[in-house]
Amino acid sequence: MRPWMVAVGAVVLVGAAHAATLYRWVGPHGVVTYQNTPPPSSAAHVRVIHTHSNVSPSAMRKAVSAMHPVVLYRAPHCAPCRQVSAYLHRRRVPFRAVDVSRGQSALQDMKRKTGSTTVPTIMVGKQVLVGYIPSALKNELKAAGYLKGSGG
Repeated sequence: MRPWMVAVGAVVLVGAAHAATLYRWVGPHGVVTYQNTPPPSSAAHVRVIHTHSNVSPSAMRKAVSAMHPVVLYRAPHCAPCRQVSAYLHRRRVPFRAVDVSRGQSALQDMKRKTGSTTVPTIMVGKQVLVGYIPSALKNELKAAGYLKGSGG
């Protein structure tokens, strides 16, 4: 079974602590998205999925993280990088931090994946945010399906 199928299945099966509603739709580029907020008006093939589960919100975050991983490209003496990291920790969003000062390969990887060499650069799934704009990061996390949760 492919990893993305497992992630999609986990999101469908995992709900908030009580009854939850998930929305499934196909985006303009054929990408299938599952999230807990209604889709944009441009979405096609929208389906509403009602789930009943006693699974914790942290399990939901893990399932969403599998579909839309968060990567923070940062440098050691970058104040905005520390702010992004603190924000993600407060929201309890699982993320991978990549220190681009540790060698040319990390910087080249960042440029190949994001088109940027500026820190901080944040990837939420395939979405790229250059710099730290709290409202933009909040919106991308919400669009990816990360629950607001505590601290958010």
